[in-house]
Amino acid sequence: MEQIKTYYTQDEMIAGLILKDKLALKSLHDQFQGCLYGIISAVFEDHEVRIAVFQKAILKIWVDADQFDPEKEKFFTWMLNIVRQSIKDEFNHSTHSSDLMYRDADLCRIIDHNDFPVFIRIFFFGSSIEEIGKECAMSPDDVRKSLFHGIESLKKHLAQSLVE
Repeated sequence: MEQIKTYYTQDEMIAGLILKDKLALKSLHDQFQGCLYGIISAVFEDHEVRIAVFQKAILKIWVDADQFDPEKEKFFTWMLNIVRQSIKDEFNHSTHSSDLMYRDADLCRIIDHNDFPVFIRIFFFGSSIEEIGKECAMSPDDVRKSLFHGIESLKKHLAQSLVE
């Protein structure tokens, strides 16, 4: 009887992903689906959009596993960057109005509605302070303050949810 490989460590799982071992993909999914899907769910209200973005992110992690460099960043940070890019891609290529996709999502409830557009533009689109200032008719200092307030709101929410 053939013995089934089990991934006990993250390094073993990453090595398996690089070799395109489907059990490593299952391990990745089992270990990280809650967190990665949770991040996507905080941005998008629509369930179908959430699933599509999650699947694209997991596929990208699977395909690009050999590009992960542990000298540059932690594996989880690398995956978060892929999730962030997948979210950004959905915003850029979606036929849905982005307001409808995240209007009532948790992230919008956590971050004040005045600070939310700045946070979204910086985090998901990678816009510069100057670009956002021009788009939103704000001074660079006001953009920085808005971003600071958004990040502080998110930190407070995360700290509170860890206590609960």
